[in-house]
Amino acid sequence: MDLHGVTALEPAGAVLDGLAPPADGDVWLAGGTWLFSEPQPGARRLLDLTSLGWEPVVQDDDGALRIAATCTIEQLTRWQSSHGLPALVRRCADAFLAGWKVQGVATVGGNLVTALPAAPMVSLLAALDAVAELWIPGGGRGTGTGPEPLRRHLPVAELVTGDHTTALVPGELVREVVVPAASLAARTAFRRATLTPLGRSASLVVGRLDASGQSVVTVTAATQAPLQLRWPSPSSLAEAGGADGAVQAVDAAVDGSEPRRTWHDDVHGHPAWRRAMALAQVREVVQELLA
Repeated sequence: MDLHGVTALEPAGAVLDGLAPPADGDVWLAGGTWLFSEPQPGARRLLDLTSLGWEPVVQDDDGALRIAATCTIEQLTRWQSSHGLPALVRRCADAFLAGWKVQGVATVGGNLVTALPAAPMVSLLAALDAVAELWIPGGGRGTGTGPEPLRRHLPVAELVTGDHTTALVPGELVREVVVPAASLAARTAFRRATLTPLGRSASLVVGRLDASGQSVVTVTAATQAPLQLRWPSPSSLAEAGGADGAVQAVDAAVDGSEPRRTWHDDVHGHPAWRRAMALAQVREVVQELLA
């Protein structure tokens, strides 16, 4: 780490409560694994969110899961192991391809707002229809003595809008993400492709079949932002052509009209190859769900 412009590291609470004014160059700090890995010429003050003491993972009485933005990947996977969460959690966590030291520091919220196409927490939480709770500075609940925070809610699949871009307004932060109980209980199918065995995800497709019969296919890594297609029931999916119809629907949806409808292009995979892999994976996950 060598952030020449940073002059202060402070707890985030006072700014959240409006007791201290936000300033140009403020940056929210959680794990910092990305923040400290690249030059940040605009950063002047780091506001430490870990000082707020948010509980990493909480399960509501209705079964919904609340994951704090400051929850580390290690904390999430340990909770998954001890509470019987879907194996999908571990499979997406392993897509980090990071050592245990990084997984012990990197956070769920940080991975979301970094908004890489291959961000594994974006893949996981978009596929499970998680909803992010967003806080606006000055709204409260930083030190616990302020008023109710100003907040809004946005599905993770809509929060990430492109490669390194999100729907956050300046200064806004992710407080937590909520995963519905129905998504946690759903059947899932997972496929992932990389150029090399230890490479960054070039295509990651998750299929989900809810108890209600809704079928959801979520494509990430291959596209610049999460792409989701839904069918209300297995019969409607079968009537739409089953696996072949799902492949055609995904291919037609990626029409270049916006980032989530654009095949990604970087050193980890050519767009044509990503398209081929993603469509093959869509076919496989739909076949698995319908079986």
